[in-house]
Order: sequence, then C-alpha cells, then structure tokens
Amino acid sequence: MRTAVNRPAVAAAVLGAALLTACGSAPPTAMPATTATTAVPLTTTVTTPTTTTGSASTTTGSAPTTTGSAPTTTGAAPTTGMATPGAALAAAGPAARTSGCAPTGSGVPAGATTKQVIDIDGDGRPDTGWISSGGNTFGITTASGATMSIPLQLAGGGTRSVLVENPDSHGTIAALASDGRTVELLVVKNCGLLPATNAQGAPYKFDLGVRGTGTGVGCSQITGTTGRSLVGLNVHLNAGGQPNSVHRTQIILNATTARNGATDTIPTTNNPAAAQTGNTISCGDLTISHDGITERQ
Repeated sequence: MRTAVNRPAVAAAVLGAALLTACGSAPPTAMPATTATTAVPLTTTVTTPTTTTGSASTTTGSAPTTTGSAPTTTGAAPTTGMATPGAALAAAGPAARTSGCAPTGSGVPAGATTKQVIDIDGDGRPDTGWISSGGNTFGITTASGATMSIPLQLAGGGTRSVLVENPDSHGTIAALASDGRTVELLVVKNCGLLPATNAQGAPYKFDLGVRGTGTGVGCSQITGTTGRSLVGLNVHLNAGGQPNSVHRTQIILNATTARNGATDTIPTTNNPAAAQTGNTISCGDLTISHDGITERQ
C-alpha cells in the first residue's frame, strides 16, 4: 500500500529549514551571524586541511609587495554584514578551469607554517598557503609549482592568521590576514598576491572592534544585491550590552580596488547565530580559526 505524501507540508518544512541557515572575518572571535537574505553558497568538494611544517628553501616569488606605512581602516570603514555558512568551499577556486600558474619561485620557505587552501589558479587542485617563520610574510605555493608572497602590513602584536577564500563564487580569490585587531585584504591577481586598496589608494582594512567600525568579515548577499559578496560586519549592542543587530556592508572588488557598496541590517533577536558570525572571520563553511593558516608560536 503506497503512503500519500503531503507535498505542501514537506516543501514548507524544507523552506523553514532553509530560512534558519546562518550567514557569515576578522579575528578568531567566532560567532557566526545569520542573515535574513541567505547567500547562495558555492557547492564544491571539501578537502580537509592539514597543517604541516614547511620545508625547502627561501621564497623568491614574483608577487609584488605592499608599500607605505601601516594603513588605516578604509573609507567608510567596513561596518558590514556576515558570512553565510552553507555548502563547503574548501575546494572552491576560480570559475574557469586553467592549467594553473606557471612554476616560479623556490616553494615554501624553511620553517614556515603551511596549510592546504582552496584552488587559487583554476587547475582544479588545492594549493598550499603559508606564513613564514616570524609571521611577517604570507604566501601561496600552487600545485603547479608557482610561489607568490607578500609582506603582511599588520601593526598589532597578535598572532597572524590568514583565510583564503572565494567570496563571490565567481573566481575572485581573496586572502584575509588578521592579527586580532584588524584584517588586511589581499587579492590574487595574475598569479601574484597584491594588497587591495581603497578609493584613496591606501590598503583596505577591516576593523575588529578596535575603532568601533566593525567586528568581523564574512561572505553574504546583501539585501537588494545579486549574489554573494565579501561583506564587513559590525555587531551593535543594546543598552544591556547584548547583541541587538548586525550591520553589513558589501565590499565590491574590482581587480585590486575595494570599495564599499550596499548595506543592510540584520536583527539578532532570537537569532544568536547572526551575532556569533558577526564577530568572526569566515566565508561559507570556512572560518579563520579552523581553515586559516596561523603562524607558529
């Protein structure tokens, strides 16, 4: 005897579950935030990262380095949104498959802390992120043999960590480097690591509760926009000191230029996951505390 299926009830249950999905970078202050507008995550194959000790010679990557003194927070300071935990992004990379970056450099420097990261050059293979001994340089060595690196412009004395992510699911590769006080935005462009700059030409940085302009960084879809994007998050507290809402700001990346876009506010009442995500650095299922490269102490 065939049992009748109440299709409307099933659909309602599925929709209800979907609406509970949280949305979701900065210092490992874990606390994912959900958003009323759930970002559509990129579905990819998850590869569990493994932490090892780098070997080999010193890096000679051709990637450019940043210049100038330690930058300050961007224009309208990333007071913004939150990430959206969803389908795994661990193997997510450039949208179009390529043969990868041409071999260059001498690989991972001796003594560096390494961790598997997403595919950054489109060859379908995960790559290796690393932080040099001393925590002053971040680099990526691809499966194809290309090594790129850049000095970290972080003034704080905290432990350096970097999360490599694909914030918009369209092949944009960003690296979020944090010392627990600010987050430096880096991008992969033409097989090199470059600092993202704001409208004034200064390195784009996110605040992590120091200046009051932000508390985290994530990937989500801002109300009224199309698709997921990098977002800055700022958790607002009520008179009792409890999370009241999360203000999100879309970060529009164009090559190496970053500018603030649309904004919205997500209430956190009866939604603790939203406040949690608003106080961390994440993108989809990736978090800096679990999937980031952290310098060896």
